[in-house]
Amino acid sequence: MRTIGRLLLSAIFLVLTVLLVLAAKYAPALVFSFYPEFSRKLLSVISSVTRVIPLAVWELLAGLAVLWLLYTFVRIFTQRRSFLCWLAGIVLGVCVGLFLFVALWGLNHFGPTVGEQLGLSVREYTKQELTDATRYYAAQVNALADDVSRDNQGLARLSSFEELSKQAGAGYDKLAARYELFTGSHDPVKKLATWRMFSQFGITGIFVCFTGEACVNPDTYEVWLPFTMCHELAHRQTVAAEDGANFCAYLACMENESPEFRYSGAIAAYVYCHNALYKADKTAASEIWQSLKEGVRADIQAANTHYAQYEGKVQDAATKVNDTYLKAFSEEAGVQSYGEAADLLIAWYLEKK
Repeated sequence: MRTIGRLLLSAIFLVLTVLLVLAAKYAPALVFSFYPEFSRKLLSVISSVTRVIPLAVWELLAGLAVLWLLYTFVRIFTQRRSFLCWLAGIVLGVCVGLFLFVALWGLNHFGPTVGEQLGLSVREYTKQELTDATRYYAAQVNALADDVSRDNQGLARLSSFEELSKQAGAGYDKLAARYELFTGSHDPVKKLATWRMFSQFGITGIFVCFTGEACVNPDTYEVWLPFTMCHELAHRQTVAAEDGANFCAYLACMENESPEFRYSGAIAAYVYCHNALYKADKTAASEIWQSLKEGVRADIQAANTHYAQYEGKVQDAATKVNDTYLKAFSEEAGVQSYGEAADLLIAWYLEKK
């Protein structure tokens, strides 16, 4: 009977989850008239509790969950428990977790885009517009390149993870005065304790809505650390789409008084636009690349070398899982959506122009 009861509860939570998603898809005007603000406030409350613990709470809970699963699995054989009941318990846990994920934060995948919320006109751009935008961000990163410390090899050397973490929310503090989108929690990001595993998966950061924690892999190449921190904080502002989170990270970096954040944001903006331009016009992309200061090129090449060491089957498998998740939650481009930040960056450039 316990097995049947767990399966019935699982079905109920699964149906509730589907109903929430259907409501977001077919009644967006109703759902998103209140849901984003509800989500931001709830995440802020949760974050205010978990922030007092320096470690990532979700990692601790995940570890305990694994130990509990192993313990209960062993009991199946030592105490002759029902395997089907144990399996039904896992199914129930997954269904409850999925429901909470969608209710707390996941529906934001179906909401208005960052472009719509910030009043940007995103469309298909001409090759010339893409070229001009790439040149603009190249000039921006060149102007900021001398504001950061460098070693004897000419590579940028930034502050410690802990110092950067404390500063990451400062840009969002300023943005919040102009945009309601950024009025969520700006609590510091946390360092992933299991960073070696995440490096193998090719993951530089993660936002966990259950604990309201924005976590970053300390193995992220340091020039990208400030930008990555702001990216994960963007998710806590209810920006679910990856391209939107990248663009918001750029805005937050440029609003930050720290030269390290501004340089990190500018180099990320240039890279996204360069990659888009390279697909459309390799000659123009190469010409702009040559216009970069030697230190900027060195930082980008060093980052590429750093990440290349983790390429392989494990990272490919993790990428496929992430791609499946993003497509399931209405991001049709999947992992390619990370690079679509270029569209928002071009729109931002054209508006400033």
